[in-house]
Amino acid sequence: MQKPSASSRPPIVGFDTMKTWRCPTLSGPRCGKSRLVLAAVPLLTAAACGSDIAEISDIVLARHVHTDLYDAYPGIPSPAGDRVVFADYAADKRSLTVYGVATGVGRAMTTTQGGRTRVTWSPDGSRVVYVDRQSDRHGVWTLDPTTGRESRIVDPGDARIDYPRLRADGTVTALRYAGADTAWVAYAPGPDRAMSVVVDRAGGWVAAVQSPDGRTVAYLRSAGGRSDLAVTEIATGETRTLATDLQVGWDRRVEWSSTGDALHLAAAGINDSLFVGWRVPLDGGPAERLEHRGRDVLAVTPLADGRVALSVYHTRTTVGLVPVTGGEPTDVLRTDSTSAFLPSWHPDGGSLGFITFSWRRTRMPIDFDLGVLDLDAGGAPTGPPRTLLSEEGEDYGAAWSPDGRWLAFHSHMEQSDDIWLVPVGSSERPTRLTRFGPGADTGEPHWSPDGRALAFSSHGPPPEGNPGSVYTVAVDPVTGSAVADPVRVPLDGFQGYAMGARFSPDGERLAFYGRSFEDGRVTVYTVAAAGGIPTAVISFVNGEPYSAPEWSADGASLFYSRNDGSGPFQVWRVDIATGATEQVTTGVLGALQPSVSPDGRTLAVTMREAAIEVVAVAARAGAARASAK
Repeated sequence: MQKPSASSRPPIVGFDTMKTWRCPTLSGPRCGKSRLVLAAVPLLTAAACGSDIAEISDIVLARHVHTDLYDAYPGIPSPAGDRVVFADYAADKRSLTVYGVATGVGRAMTTTQGGRTRVTWSPDGSRVVYVDRQSDRHGVWTLDPTTGRESRIVDPGDARIDYPRLRADGTVTALRYAGADTAWVAYAPGPDRAMSVVVDRAGGWVAAVQSPDGRTVAYLRSAGGRSDLAVTEIATGETRTLATDLQVGWDRRVEWSSTGDALHLAAAGINDSLFVGWRVPLDGGPAERLEHRGRDVLAVTPLADGRVALSVYHTRTTVGLVPVTGGEPTDVLRTDSTSAFLPSWHPDGGSLGFITFSWRRTRMPIDFDLGVLDLDAGGAPTGPPRTLLSEEGEDYGAAWSPDGRWLAFHSHMEQSDDIWLVPVGSSERPTRLTRFGPGADTGEPHWSPDGRALAFSSHGPPPEGNPGSVYTVAVDPVTGSAVADPVRVPLDGFQGYAMGARFSPDGERLAFYGRSFEDGRVTVYTVAAAGGIPTAVISFVNGEPYSAPEWSADGASLFYSRNDGSGPFQVWRVDIATGATEQVTTGVLGALQPSVSPDGRTLAVTMREAAIEVVAVAARAGAARASAK
């Protein structure tokens, strides 16, 4: 392709005049009686099986523990494989961290707030390239991984830009959105960065990237939650669809091999339970499936030496116990087959409740169940975990009434998003206590000490436009029915999202998290149970607002979870009267969502690991079986 400029620009290609050519079925080695196919059918059928899977070795380039609780973005290695960059929501700044592969040491390169995403490298590996979506910084930026200096190299003005790529000649290609129009454009080298439209009418395109010879653009074409992988010849507009019906993650990307003979991406077919890596040849050969030990592969990056780097997602949650005086929590579930989080205590201290689920990036967990683990007097398990409650959809937040008769929980039963109640040990159907309906984003409930009310947070009825408030609902402790409609607790002067709610041990006050509209900071508040002006106890930049602050048994302090911009979350304690803080938990897994035992001596916590490991695997020419298991 010629350098685009104001006077000389590449041909404009519009979908209305494109010649479309669908390649024939790509066949490969037989797996039993079925045949491996790729084009115009789901990619999952291109999976190798049986003897087509071979063991291969790998080398870990970098491992990064993500600070965000649920969103982990892939690490992207430089072309030489000597450095790896990660984007992370560190302290709400969307920071970039670069690891040196030789040293294994990561260095946070950015300190200012930004919307950095779509991270790639320049062809020579000298700069990190990305788009910043923050309104006052929007455009294409580069980062010097040695000095940390950031430079905006493309300012798109009023248009929006995404999926930038920097070519060896200094050209920047990207998808440009101007109103309802989408085009794939090129910004010429030089200070003026004159823009040329390479392909107009690129609506539905995702992750467009130009081939090494400049003649072809590859992209994902997305609609209805699924994507097709396609390539278009820039000069002629001829389009080939290489694969259809793919599911891709939120950090969607396609990469060319250095020779331009294949495409790499991470995707899942219709029946895949994991994202896997794929090498898709352009010559009609069988696709190569690149797996890694039963983990989600979030990105595939070819390296200059012929290896392929896989960005592999490692996550595990379990329930642990730790003294309130501090230390490293002990895993009490001791199983890799069940993921669990958000622990709660039976009022006699003899059982722990928690949420169980099976984690997959391809299908965010929507079938939560409530589990329970019985404990002896010393806090040791007396048997394996068992199911406490299993209903369709989300069963969330096991909350036993103080007398142990009732179990309150959040559920999506009957198309709801509400608080429900069921007698403990009964086969009765649960009773719905609130009627906010779908989209309310109601949180887990918490009982008042007298067992006559439940506190929780919710957006409330969706038409209200409520960003998140604290509610209480009165409950008859004999019949288990709601005495009245839920009441929105007045939070006078509070501006932000209210999340989570816990009654104090004496029932006089509520504790909740508030996230600021203005800067995203999380603050621990208390307020009178009947409402009033909330009192800010402590504020921090990177908090865990997905449960609620937890009161100490004497009501003098609160436990909460946070980190300081790097590493895992930990549980901290704050003295309400003085504001003095101390870290309670330690350990590489981190801890969050604290729950105090009835005797006040033990914390049950969620132990969680969320890390991305970038591994380089040997690419073997002609092998359609690069599966590392």
